[in-house]
Amino acid sequence: MSKVSNCLRMLILLKSRGKMKIKELAERLEVSERMIREYKNELEKAEIYLMSEPGKNGGYYLDENSFIFNLNLEEAEISSFLMAKEFLEKEDNFMFLKEYESGLDKIKAAVKGRYDDGKNQHIVKVSRPNIDLEDEKKKYLDISSSIISRNKLEINYFSINSGLVKRVIRPYALFMYKGFWYCIGYCELRGEIRDFKLSRIRSYKLLEDTFDKPIDFKLSDYLGHNSIFKDKLYNIKLKINPPMSIIISERIWSENQKIIFNQEDNSILFEATMSGLPEIKSWILSMGSCVEILEPEELKEEIREEVKKLKNLYKIY
Repeated sequence: MSKVSNCLRMLILLKSRGKMKIKELAERLEVSERMIREYKNELEKAEIYLMSEPGKNGGYYLDENSFIFNLNLEEAEISSFLMAKEFLEKEDNFMFLKEYESGLDKIKAAVKGRYDDGKNQHIVKVSRPNIDLEDEKKKYLDISSSIISRNKLEINYFSINSGLVKRVIRPYALFMYKGFWYCIGYCELRGEIRDFKLSRIRSYKLLEDTFDKPIDFKLSDYLGHNSIFKDKLYNIKLKINPPMSIIISERIWSENQKIIFNQEDNSILFEATMSGLPEIKSWILSMGSCVEILEPEELKEEIREEVKKLKNLYKIY
């Protein structure tokens, strides 16, 4: 990055974060401490003066009245950016956190002293994708480039059913589902449009061959009502007892869901049209004995088979 760019970045950092040691600035800008001192001299030539304080808690800082930015942001807008940062940090799977923090520094520099630093906000994380974010980010950027340039991709893809298989795909779009990024496109091996989880792409190569994307392609045509599985639709009716009735009623599981409360026993009648049988089964089994399937009979049979397998696994006769 150029000297001018780094000088501006250093100003933004000092304006947004206050006093910073030379070592901290060097690490943030990915340069030597000698270069930080040189940037300071360059800024002073432009009559932008950095204050310095010696000692253990010392460092460079900007005078409150120097180099003022103005974005005319409302306090609620500022708070939303800070809250988003807290959320993205806790999620642990946002590939562009470093870039987001850089942009946030610019905003904080413009509104020094007008925001809550977010220290009173806490988000509890339950689970997160077990992936290398830098590797995932590179895949995302390369595949995005391939989608724009319409170049085919050769991928070594690990499928749960087929294992590791080499394929040539024509990538159409990227989407996120439950914290994981997916690419949807035409698989030349299978001769149909399929989705590919980025974390399961072991290696890939951009090919010189190009392709034409169907003009009528719409991502929504290939995703289910409540999951990525575009399979049979199930008209589900469940009776759910406490405490799961309360927990289930607090979330939207399908846009078409209907919930009827029974005030006498705090149970609910849950109705929805849903797709993705593996996820439906997993969801129902997670409620244990609190749920009774009323409809459809096919789903009842699927759960009966799973219960039989569990009984055999744990030797319950």
